[in-house]
Amino acid sequence: MGSVAEVRGALEEHALGGTPVPVERLADVPTTELCHMNEHDVAMLLVLGAVCARLDGGASAAPVLKDVAGRYMTASLLYSGRVLPRAEEMVELLDRGVDEGSPDILAELADHLSQGWPEYGDSVFPPALARLAGQRGLEMPADSFTRVSFLLWRQGLAAAAENRAEEAVSLFQQSLERYRKYLYYADAAWLFTDLVIARLLAGQISEAKTVHDLQLRYVTKLVETYADGSAEEGQPSAFHLGDLQSGGYSTFVESVALRPKRLTEQDKKLLVRYLHASERFIAACRYGSRRDFEAGLDIFSFGWVTFQRSPYPRILRHLAERYCEGVDNWHIPLTAHERWQRMLSSYRMRVKAEVLVATAVGLHNRLAYAGMEEHANLVLLDAAILFARLHGTDEALEWITRYLGELRPRIPRALTAGVNYLQTTQHVESSWMLARYAAERADILAPDLFSLGLDTPWPTEPRVDVALYDQHLSLGGITVYETTPPPLLDVLAVLGEEFTRSREEGRDVPFLSAAELSRRTGRTPGALAQAVRRFRNTCKGVLHEATELNSELEDVIQGRPGYRLNPHRVGRFLAYASRA
Repeated sequence: MGSVAEVRGALEEHALGGTPVPVERLADVPTTELCHMNEHDVAMLLVLGAVCARLDGGASAAPVLKDVAGRYMTASLLYSGRVLPRAEEMVELLDRGVDEGSPDILAELADHLSQGWPEYGDSVFPPALARLAGQRGLEMPADSFTRVSFLLWRQGLAAAAENRAEEAVSLFQQSLERYRKYLYYADAAWLFTDLVIARLLAGQISEAKTVHDLQLRYVTKLVETYADGSAEEGQPSAFHLGDLQSGGYSTFVESVALRPKRLTEQDKKLLVRYLHASERFIAACRYGSRRDFEAGLDIFSFGWVTFQRSPYPRILRHLAERYCEGVDNWHIPLTAHERWQRMLSSYRMRVKAEVLVATAVGLHNRLAYAGMEEHANLVLLDAAILFARLHGTDEALEWITRYLGELRPRIPRALTAGVNYLQTTQHVESSWMLARYAAERADILAPDLFSLGLDTPWPTEPRVDVALYDQHLSLGGITVYETTPPPLLDVLAVLGEEFTRSREEGRDVPFLSAAELSRRTGRTPGALAQAVRRFRNTCKGVLHEATELNSELEDVIQGRPGYRLNPHRVGRFLAYASRA
């Protein structure tokens, strides 16, 4: 028996030419230790064991590996069912590739292994698979196990983010070819849109339209192929949309099987989603249209909560700057999904009714223009729920009634649950009704409603997120500046960095002296004091106009005995930029 780390280390040495290790050692790893591993690491450990088993002419270890996977599935709370089942298919693929002596199957295995795993290229697998292929006498190019679809896509993103459009076009084309070859339908639909964007970055609108035409034919053929109803009602989807994290694995759009055999209606909607995004980006560039650009952005990014940390904001900034005017005040990281999240967050700030309604209607109109009618209507219903809790049920019902004709045909079940909640007055029953609404709402990809703590008392002094979206500044979802003054941006950059680092390291947030902050911002102490004073005055006015808080949050930035973001009032500091 050995620890997971010991067994993994021994297998890695074996894979690279070291002492052979019986794969049965994996069966002896204690379940108590195994169940604390993230799912991706377990999956890769099993595939590594399968590779080692086939080295030096060995036989398949699939039964042993299946038993280990079963123990993890049963015992671990970290098991999601969205990574490990693919590993079992990959073990089968490996065995078939070795038994048939097929270079193509081993190359395909490498492509599957890499999905969602940025570190794949530096892992043990490329050299281990090359060694296995060499032992079996398979002639394969040197880069057979590293030029995989996922890494080519990431390289394309890096090139596009640096505005190297022609390089991005080439990399995206290579990635797309592999995604299509290995039946990653949703990823291929996405890559078509990436290729459209890269062509547009290169100034090739007609070529982008040609790519879109190919995308249309591709998606249409898939939808027609699966139009026979092979996926019944309630059948699990072939793809998942939404952030999934498991150790080194991170993905937004995901194939849950290596070779989908059926597509649900949700799967088909996902494929069409990227088709529509391409249409809007092409229209935005052809006509210099901000509304079409934002529609493309929202369709493409909706539901992806880490979108702001990805290369796409920079890529789309390059695109907007090439074709559109007045983009300096565009807040590309502030997508419709992020605006929705901010609207929900403003509940904790006791946002006033007129501000809540204006936000919801504006967001509804933006989503409706993007063709996202279900989401547009759910925004209004969410706002009605918040309205009722903040300002009374009667007024909320009166407001939302104006939209019933639009809501009934599009979100009937969520509407029924929402109205039932609004009509319930007893606390226990209303809590149950609210949970029912959240359950019906879960069928539509949207920000989490229950994270607001709707059934908990309001704190007298709520913590707020200080968030920058390029130059747009908000506190707790309330806009403070559409264009933040440069001195304040400099102050927040330094104080936010100190705040975040201190929180991550588990220590008190330090005060920075005026001299230190002056040195790090390049601004005089007098200019810093003036920037902080103006920020406090603006906060006071904005929060008075937009919320019913008694607190004016003047101490978000503390000024004595030095400067810092107040850890007693600030929950998080977030800074998203689409500029280098």
